[in-house]
Amino acid sequence: MAKYQRKTRNLFDIEGLYAHGWEPVTCEETRKEARERLKEYRENEPGTAFRIRKYRERIETQTAA
Repeated sequence: MAKYQRKTRNLFDIEGLYAHGWEPVTCEETRKEARERLKEYRENEPGTAFRIRKYRERIETQTAA
């Protein structure tokens, strides 16, 4: 019996609310890293709203030819 392999991975976008709406600023692979970046952005750009948006991305599998 084969071990289960995930078909997706979680990604966390840091988004800033600028003149044209929510724009992605950076992307992290773990929630912990995303929260650290969010704190840094909020400290460095006071007055700008920031948020974390979680989404999933399909993992591309390589098949041997």
